Amino acid sequence: MRNRPGNDHLDSETDALGHSFQVDRMPGVRVFLLGFMLIIPLLAVSGRLLFIQYMNAEYFYSQFGRTTESIEPIPSRDGRIISVDGQILAIDVERFDLQAHYRWLEEPPNSRWLKKQALKSLEPIDRRNQEKVEAAKQQVLARRRQLWEDLAVVVRMNPDELKELCRKTQQRVETIIENVNQRATKVPSEIQIEESFSDSKEQSSQNHLSAIWELLNETLTKPPRRPQKERIVVREELDYHTLKSDIPREIALAISAHPERFPGINIEIATLREYPQKTIAPHEIGIRHRIDDKILAARKQRFPEGDPLDYREGDRIGKTGIERSYDRYLRGLRGLKRVVKDRQGEIVRIEIIREPKSGDDVVLTLSTQIQGQVQHLLDQALQRLQQNVDQTGSPHHVSAGGCVVVLDVRTGAIITMASAPRYDLNLLLNPSPDEWQAVLNDPKRPLFPRATQMMLPPGSTFKTLTSIALLESGKVDPDEFFSCRGYLDRPDRHRDYIYRHFGVGHHDINLTQALSQSCNVYFFQAARKIGPQTIYHWADQLGFGKPTGIDIPGERGGHLPDPKPSNEKKKSPWYPGDTLGIAIGQSRLTATPLQIARLMAVVANNGELIVPHLAQSIVPSAESSTTTRKMISYPRRYVSGIHPGTLQRVREGLINVVAHPRGTGYKTVRMKEITIAGKTGTAETGGGKNDHAWFAGFVPAERPKYAFAVVIEHGGSGSKVAGPVAKTLIQSLLQAGLLTSTQVKLQAN
Repeated sequence: MRNRPGNDHLDSETDALGHSFQVDRMPGVRVFLLGFMLIIPLLAVSGRLLFIQYMNAEYFYSQFGRTTESIEPIPSRDGRIISVDGQILAIDVERFDLQAHYRWLEEPPNSRWLKKQALKSLEPIDRRNQEKVEAAKQQVLARRRQLWEDLAVVVRMNPDELKELCRKTQQRVETIIENVNQRATKVPSEIQIEESFSDSKEQSSQNHLSAIWELLNETLTKPPRRPQKERIVVREELDYHTLKSDIPREIALAISAHPERFPGINIEIATLREYPQKTIAPHEIGIRHRIDDKILAARKQRFPEGDPLDYREGDRIGKTGIERSYDRYLRGLRGLKRVVKDRQGEIVRIEIIREPKSGDDVVLTLSTQIQGQVQHLLDQALQRLQQNVDQTGSPHHVSAGGCVVVLDVRTGAIITMASAPRYDLNLLLNPSPDEWQAVLNDPKRPLFPRATQMMLPPGSTFKTLTSIALLESGKVDPDEFFSCRGYLDRPDRHRDYIYRHFGVGHHDINLTQALSQSCNVYFFQAARKIGPQTIYHWADQLGFGKPTGIDIPGERGGHLPDPKPSNEKKKSPWYPGDTLGIAIGQSRLTATPLQIARLMAVVANNGELIVPHLAQSIVPSAESSTTTRKMISYPRRYVSGIHPGTLQRVREGLINVVAHPRGTGYKTVRMKEITIAGKTGTAETGGGKNDHAWFAGFVPAERPKYAFAVVIEHGGSGSKVAGPVAKTLIQSLLQAGLLTSTQVKLQAN
C-alpha cells in the first residue's frame, strides 16, 4: 500500500529520474566540503602571519623607526656698518633660543609616546616581553627626570622656574588641542547627515548590484572613519617649543655639544639687528626690517630665474639710509641643513649641506666722536631757544629742529651729518604701539631726515652763488661802490636787515663788502642789472634744484624756479620781485643743508663739484674669496666756465664775514685759533613765524679742508643763533685733531 510506513514511492521516483548522487545519504561529504572551504583562508592568513613574524619582521621594525628628512635654512649674519674711527654702528648678533619637544615636557607623559620610546631602546625580540617593556618605560621616565635636572643646572635656572615654563607651554598647547577637537566634534555630524543623504539618493538611482560594489570598493580603498571618541593629534604636540629666548652662547654650545644628555632639546639660532650707538646718525645709517610682500613680489618679477640675494618671506632688507643703499653688500646668504626627524617629530640628526655666508662690512666716513659732539651742541642750541620761548611765551619762536653737515672739500666725504631731534634706531626694530604712535605724533618730526630732505629758503647764504653769477656775467664791476640807503625803492619794501631793525643802510659798498656785511640792497640792484637768467644758470651749474647724489636714498633736490618764459613746467609767472628775491635766497627758491655745504665746498676747492658720500669702503666677510678692501669711488667734475679769479674774490668776501669787524659773523664766529670763511643767512618765512637761521662756510680759510652748513629751523638771526653753533662745531674739530690751529692774527681788510 502507498500509505504504509517505509513507503519507497519517493525512492522509486528518484531512481526513475536517473539521479545517482544522494546528498541526504552522505552528510559527511557536506561537512567535509564546508570545513575545507573554511580551512583554506585560515591557512592563508596563518601563513601570512608566520611570514611576517619570522621572515619579514625586520621590514616592519624598520618602518617602526622610519625617519623623515627636510631641508631647512641656516640664518646668516648681515654685514656690519662701521664708522671711520672703528665704532660699530650696526651689527647682527646671534640669538640662541632653548626649545624642548612637547612630549618631553608633557605631564603626565603621553602613554603612546612613552611606549614607543621604550620599544626603541629594546631589541626586536625583547619587544614582546612585557616585563622588559615596563622596565624600559621606567628607564625613559628616569632619563626624562634627569634631563630636566641637568638642564636646570646648565642654563642656571631654578628647577621650579623651569618647570613653570614647561607648565605654561603645556597649558598653551592643551588649549589648542581642546579648541581643535571641539570644532572637530561639530563637523562630523553634519558631514554624516550629508553623506547619508547622498548615499541614499545614489542607491535609489542605481541597481542593487552597483550599490554592493560601491560599498565594497569604499570599504577596501578608503580609510575607516575616525571614531568620535578618538581625539585629533595637533601639530603642536609633535613640535619643539621655545622655553627661554636669548640664552648665552656658551650655554647653547654646551647643550648642542652633548645631545645624548639632552634628548628632546634643540637650540634654535637666529640673528637680530642691533644698533649699538643708538641715536648716532640714525637717519643716515637707516634701518633693516622685515621685507614686505610688495618688495618681495617686485624682486621676483625682476629676477624670474632666482633672486641673487635669495630674499624670502620673513627676511630682513634695508629700508632706509646706508642699510638700503648698500644692501647688496650687507646682505648675508643663508646656509642649508638636512634635518632628520623620527615619526614623533624629534630631531635625530642634523647635517650641514651649505655653510652660511656673512655679509660684507661697510665702513663710513662718519666719525662717531664728532657726530656725538655735534648732535649734543645742536641739542643745546635748541634747548636754549626753547628756554627763550618759555620766558617770552611766544609760540612763533618755537624751533622744530636743526641740522649740521660737515664734508671734505676735496673728496666729498661726510665727517658728520647731525639732525635734531632724532630717534633711537633700536626703537624701530620692535616698537610698541604706544611708542610708535608717540614718535609719529611728535610735532618736531624726529623721523624726518633734515640734511637731505629739509628744503628751506637758503637766505643770504645764497648770496655766495649770486656773487659768482655777478662776477661771471661781466656786467658788474666788483670794485665799484654802490650807495646803500637801507632799501631799494621804497622804505617798506626790499630792505636790509639793519634797516628793518636800526633804520640805517650800509652807505658806499662794493661786492666784497656787500657779501661780508650781507647787504640785500646791493644784490637787489645787481640782480636787476644782470637779470634772473644768469643767476638761474649758475645755480643750475652748481647743482641747485636737483639732488647732490649722496649715497643714501630719499634725497630731495629743493626747488630752483626757472625764469624762462618758454618753460612749460612752471606753474606761476615770473615777476620782477622774483628776480630780487632769488638774488638773496628768497622767493620760491629752496635748498637742502647738503646743497649749501656743497656750494661752500665748490668755492673752497676752486670750482670742483663733488658728490657728498657716507660710505668709504667695503670690507669682505671672513667667508669671502677675497680679503682686499674695496675703496668706493665717486664722480668729480669741475664747474664749466667758472674762473679761479671769481672764486678768489668770493673767498675774500666770505673770509671778511668772520674776520672784518663789520662782518655779520665777526662777533659770534671769529676764533683766534683758526681762520674761518663763511656766510650768515636769515631766511624769512612769513606767517608770523621766526626766520630760519643759517651759517655756512669752510675752514681753514687759507687752505680749506672742510665745508659745513648749520641751519636752525625758525631759529631767528643767522649770526646770533647759527653762528655760535658753527663756532662750537669748529672747536670740536680742533679738539678731535681733524683741524690744526693756524695761530694767525686776524686783521681786518
